[in-house]
Amino acid sequence: MNHTEHGGAGAPGELPLELTRFIGRRKELAIARSAFERARLVTLTGTGGVGKTRLAFQLAKEVSRAFDEDVRVVALADLQDPGLLGHTVNAAVGIREMSARWQPETLIEYLGDRHLLMVLDNCEHLIEEAAGLAGLLLRSCPRLWILATSRQALNIDGEVAVPVPPLSVSDDGHSGNRAIAADSEAVTLFLDRAVSVDPEFALTPETEPQVVELCRLLDGIPLAIELAAVRLRVLPLRDLMARMGDRYRLLTRVSRSAPARHQTLRACIDWTFELCSPAERTLWSRLSVFAGGFGLDAAEAIGAGGSIAPEAVLDLVAGLVDKSIVSRVMDAGEPRYQMLETIRQYGMDKLDAAEAEELDRRHHRWYVELAERADLDWSGPRQTEWLERLRWEHANLRAALNSCLTADPRAGLRLVYSIENYWLASGFLAEARQWLDRLTEAVGEPVVERGRGLRLNAWLAILQGDHDLVPPLLEEAGQIAAATGDALLTAFVDQTWGLLALFRSDFEVAVERLEEAVGRFAVLGHRTAECHSMFEVGLALSLAGDGERAADWHRRCSQTTTTIGESWWRSFSLWAYGIERLRQGDIAEAARLEREALQLKRRLDDQLGIAVVLEAMSWIVASEGEMDRAARLLGAADALLRTVGMALDSIPRLWMFHAQGENAMRSRGTERAFRSAWAAGARMSTAAAVALALNESDDRRRPPQHLAEAAEQHGQETLTKREHEISILVAQGLTNREIAARLVISVRTAEKHVDHIMSKLGLANRTQIAAWVADMRNPG
Repeated sequence: MNHTEHGGAGAPGELPLELTRFIGRRKELAIARSAFERARLVTLTGTGGVGKTRLAFQLAKEVSRAFDEDVRVVALADLQDPGLLGHTVNAAVGIREMSARWQPETLIEYLGDRHLLMVLDNCEHLIEEAAGLAGLLLRSCPRLWILATSRQALNIDGEVAVPVPPLSVSDDGHSGNRAIAADSEAVTLFLDRAVSVDPEFALTPETEPQVVELCRLLDGIPLAIELAAVRLRVLPLRDLMARMGDRYRLLTRVSRSAPARHQTLRACIDWTFELCSPAERTLWSRLSVFAGGFGLDAAEAIGAGGSIAPEAVLDLVAGLVDKSIVSRVMDAGEPRYQMLETIRQYGMDKLDAAEAEELDRRHHRWYVELAERADLDWSGPRQTEWLERLRWEHANLRAALNSCLTADPRAGLRLVYSIENYWLASGFLAEARQWLDRLTEAVGEPVVERGRGLRLNAWLAILQGDHDLVPPLLEEAGQIAAATGDALLTAFVDQTWGLLALFRSDFEVAVERLEEAVGRFAVLGHRTAECHSMFEVGLALSLAGDGERAADWHRRCSQTTTTIGESWWRSFSLWAYGIERLRQGDIAEAARLEREALQLKRRLDDQLGIAVVLEAMSWIVASEGEMDRAARLLGAADALLRTVGMALDSIPRLWMFHAQGENAMRSRGTERAFRSAWAAGARMSTAAAVALALNESDDRRRPPQHLAEAAEQHGQETLTKREHEISILVAQGLTNREIAARLVISVRTAEKHVDHIMSKLGLANRTQIAAWVADMRNPG
């Protein structure tokens, strides 16, 4: 990770892994930590490249233990459409949207009284929207703290803005004093990065004044210092100094009206740009069209042309990586690269209007074609790879759709409906519907693309519970299918009418429509839709009570999907067939089917699929008499279903199984035991809940069977007198600061005691400490 601002790779909502040492900023960290003592909104402000993001991540890491729910990062640098701000925040905090449209009430309800720190990173281009949302959340969620980074303050009530200046540089009078020079933050950063480039580089009587002068010329801006340090690969320090001095003097003459920091940052990037070969400069500018990074295949397709042959792109990208213009994403499954936002914007500024328009056209065409390739290859063994690829490309997909809105809305519709299962797997149904609304409005004529968009909108509306909106969408889609004679659109319309009937418990109509759709898709060779419809026929028959025919359809679906290596609809069919076997009393077979479904869902990272399988497994475990484990699984399933925004009671026949299972769990033990186990399951991570469902043996991933058992395993006597005293205060709801004041100790000491308590008892958060205290006071 760079010390400067960056997009950051990793799972959405999590702090990225640190790849380089954090240097300096003791004063700013202390000021920001102090600011959190008097405000719930702290904004780190400063110029681009000064290190706001890196400072925010370090601060969040240091204070994370003080928050029950840890830290959630909302990365905004790649977000172009203010209308998607709410969706982006939802994804970062863990809400998998299944509602019709983003509603602030959903986010507010989810956050509730959760005690967490939210990092809003790079707000400057969405300043009004970010300020409005931050103000609303802080007013509505009393235990939420927000740490923002922006080039300007949000300017809302209660905000404390903490300026982030450049790194400190030694005064002129200290030149020649290596101890004082080495204490300079800017010099320390340069030395750290220089040694990574040249392990023999050191601060000597000869190099010390040059390094100090270099850092002064760069005005202590971390981005400029890092870019300069990497140049030691090709230039000795004295040549580096000479070139940097020339560039700054030139820039000062050209742009005297620009702020000084912008001049120095621009000078550094200008200089880096001029050190590139002509081909590297051209590719740098062309790659700036990507949002959120790019793969080599996309770089070759969009960056090649004119003097740059496709086969030359790899070496040119390698050259840009060497110059720290492009960075390699280390945890990507395939070669993938990113640019710092400042670097990307600089490249965009080098494009003239005509070239920018052409690159934008190439970009959206590439991503439409990528989506269509994913659609064609979906029903096969590469589903997991495609899902991972599409998740990496989400920012680019958004950028392409934005471009299509004005340039080619029909192509935009093809993009959206080609990746319909991606929207479902990733919980982006609301966003997909937003794109569909805008694109179908832009395509007013009755063409196939509009029909496919209307049909997909109807399908998503069914899943989200907007059933009244579905008939007019399907009626118009059906009219377009008839007018154009498009057999595939006709089959999709029939299938979706069948799904609507299934959700409305009109199983006779559902089976008739869905069976007809299976036949049509088979004739057309659309294996994905054929498998989808097979699963739905089996589910409809099972809910209608026709177990024998349902089993035939599920076996048929399993055979078809296994033959072609398809996992997505196979796993849903296994889930539905498992419920059917449970209905018939074959518990062992039901458990086997659900375990297989869950293993597939985990590999696909399908949150909705995992939720419904966990729900089914809770019923099975309850029927086997393991009431504590069943209640935990039910709690985990309920929590995950709430997170993705779908209530199981939207399908009444399935809800009966839920009610029966829950009643059995409550009747076989005390109400207190059920509620304790259910709450413990609701607090589990998805990974831990899946491990519990599968009875995996890794004790590090499996939670204790009961908090009372945790007390027996770890023992009250393992806590010191002070830790036991603090555990009681935690159970009373006191914060670390309140505990520190009560016991006359430092806040940091209180934090350490709470950490030790969680470690000794094997607990994850303060809520579990409170439950442990309650169990110790009221055993049994």
